[in-house]
Amino acid sequence: MGTRRAEPNASQVGHRAAGELRRIRALDDYRAIREGCLKRRLLPVFGLLVTLACGREFWSHRVDVENDVPYGDDPAQIADVYTQGERIGEPEFFAPSKVPRPTLLWIHGGGWLRGDKATQVLQFVPFLERGWDVVNINFRQGSGTAPLAIDDALCAYKWSVERARKIGSAPDQIVVAGASSGGHLALMIGLLNTTGSHPCRTNPPPMAVINWFGVTDVAAVETSLYRAQPEINFPLTWIGSKTRLEEIASTVSPMSFINGDAPPIITLHGTDDSIVPFTQAEALHASLTTPNRLITLSGGNHGGFSDAQYQQVMTAIFDFLDEHD
Repeated sequence: MGTRRAEPNASQVGHRAAGELRRIRALDDYRAIREGCLKRRLLPVFGLLVTLACGREFWSHRVDVENDVPYGDDPAQIADVYTQGERIGEPEFFAPSKVPRPTLLWIHGGGWLRGDKATQVLQFVPFLERGWDVVNINFRQGSGTAPLAIDDALCAYKWSVERARKIGSAPDQIVVAGASSGGHLALMIGLLNTTGSHPCRTNPPPMAVINWFGVTDVAAVETSLYRAQPEINFPLTWIGSKTRLEEIASTVSPMSFINGDAPPIITLHGTDDSIVPFTQAEALHASLTTPNRLITLSGGNHGGFSDAQYQQVMTAIFDFLDEHD
C-alpha cells in the first residue's frame, strides 16, 4: 500500500503559512498562479502562498555545481559555478543546456575583510530556480588589502563573460549582484566596465547590477562608523590607515565612476541601516542618469527585512530585470 502524504498543518508550516494555504485553495486563479510558477516568474501578490504553490515543482536535478573553479592565479580567486542542464547518466553524468541563458555573478559581503562563498547559496536559489547559471565567487580580502577585492571582482566578471561564450550561453545577459561590501563590488563591476581602463574591463558590460545595501561612498561610510561604531570601522581596516584612506577612497568608491553608459542598477536598502546608511543609496540614485530603481525598505536594517519586504524585493528585482534584458 502506498503512503499518502499528510496535508501540511499549522505546526508544520506555521500559522501564517497554513492560513495562506487555506486562502489560496479558495482562489479562482490558483491555476494562473501555477502557470506563473512554471514560467519561472513570481507574481507581485500573495507572498508565501505563491512560494507554497511553486514549491511543488522540483528542479535541483537540472543544476550541476563545480566547486573552487579558479578564475585567476591567486588561491583566493575561486568560484563555485552552477550550470543548468540535465543528468544523463554515466559516463558523462551531466550535460549543460545548449540554450543560451542568463548568468548571475554573486559576491558575498563581510566588509572586504571576511566571508565566504560557501555561506551564500540560499541568496541565489531564486535565480537557479528560474533557469539561470550562477557564478559565486571568493576574492582577496583582509586588513590593508584594498583595492584587491575590486580587481578580483572585475576579473571574475571578465572570466564569466569568457565562460558564457565558451559554453554557448549568453555573455550579454550576465547580472552582477552582492550584499553590503559585495554590493559595492557589484557596482564597481558595472561602472568600471563602462568607464576607465581597468585591465579586466571587458565587453559586453553587465546586463544589470543588483545592489543589496552596498557601500557607494567609502569615505562617507568610514566617517559614519568612526563616529558611531569605531569598533566595526571596516572601511578603515580594509584600506589600512587614515592617510591611505584619504589617498584612495575616491578611487574605490562607485560614486566616482557614475557615467552615462552605466548599466541598469537596482538597489534594495533599509531606511534604518546602521552599518551602511540609507543616504548612500539615495546619493547613488540621485546621481544616476541611466535606468535605475531604488527600493526603499521602511524600518529595514542591514539586511533585516520582514517576510513581506523580502517578497516585495524579489518581485521588484525580477520585474526590473525583465524590463532591461
